[in-house]
Amino acid sequence: MAPRLIITGSTGYIGARLVAIARERGFDVVELGRRPGAAWRIGDEPAASDLEGAVGLVHLAHSWAAPSEAAEEENVNISGTLKLAEAAKAAGVPRFVFASSTSSRKEALNVYGRTKFRIEEHLAASKAAPIVRIARIGLVYGGPRTAMYGLMTKLAALSPILPMIGLSRKVQPIHLDEVAAGLLALATGENQPLQTFVLAQEKPMSFAAWLRILRRAQDKGNLLFIPVPLTAALLACRMTKLLPLIPTVDPERVLGLAGAAPMESSESLRLLKLNLSDPATALTGEFGQTHEEQSRREAQALLRYLGIAPTEIPLQRLCEGLRREGLSPLGLTPAMIRHPALLALFEPPANRTRHRLAQALYLADLASEPERHPGKKAGFFGAMLAISSDVLLFPLRALLAGRYR
Repeated sequence: MAPRLIITGSTGYIGARLVAIARERGFDVVELGRRPGAAWRIGDEPAASDLEGAVGLVHLAHSWAAPSEAAEEENVNISGTLKLAEAAKAAGVPRFVFASSTSSRKEALNVYGRTKFRIEEHLAASKAAPIVRIARIGLVYGGPRTAMYGLMTKLAALSPILPMIGLSRKVQPIHLDEVAAGLLALATGENQPLQTFVLAQEKPMSFAAWLRILRRAQDKGNLLFIPVPLTAALLACRMTKLLPLIPTVDPERVLGLAGAAPMESSESLRLLKLNLSDPATALTGEFGQTHEEQSRREAQALLRYLGIAPTEIPLQRLCEGLRREGLSPLGLTPAMIRHPALLALFEPPANRTRHRLAQALYLADLASEPERHPGKKAGFFGAMLAISSDVLLFPLRALLAGRYR
């Protein structure tokens, strides 16, 4: 019978990956709050039947709706975590892993860090203390570009000059898969001598160095910074809430970065048998694989736009040609890849040899030529339709063609 593992917050950035890896390793995963018939939210009393028989529980769920400085009994993250941990202890669950953060400090600048610290204190003094393991997690990267990782990735690629706070602050990156492996080890390992573990790189790096790694991994070149004072950054956060059509920026993220400080992690990593990968190497491989997949999808779209079936031989030929000419990837949007006819809006109105999309379409035509069978010649009405289409599209092409120049 597969060992049973309970996970809260299973739809989040870390939780979704933890669920996937746990199932790959043969665990029967219960996604508390997501499983049909087992509705639960942080703060609720869990059903004993959902907890019994589990080898461990990993608690990742966090409510962002809780009042920032509420009293312990009114803060659902504190009271809800204690309630869940004590219910797990009563149900015989041998290990309760609380996902905390390296921003967890009594005097943390952000509410999130102070709340995590208060939860840690309450867990240590609770009836559940003997089964509690705390995982202070560093700056998580890798996998789907969402959450804080997705935001940093976009910012690093946005421009070669970036206004930013906290450039000298030390951060400790750790890959998403390594976090999942560490949490699994804590949830299933026997007799761990520590109660608090730090899942983060042993050697901290400056936030500026981290952003440069993110940019170089995306083949975007060097990155220069304009240091921004914390007060100005917080003012800008408030302004984003007042101005329409501008994405809001949570001051919590800014304060969390401004108050970042490294934690000792070597003993934790040794006990959990985690050998963390070099972030620059891991990201280069990850983005390189993404570029290859993107290039293949783009090549298929180019061939379909020309009315050519994207069979393997012309597809390989085109991918190689695009790589050789430095056109890969072009940066086509997901909508254009799904609906190649949209390329007609961006194709230049004349055969411009220096236009990237025009070059790519020319290569697609060449790549398919050896396998192409001569088709029927277009009739009069077909020719007139094609000419009319070109005339109607000319203004749009003249306006939009610059995107892929």
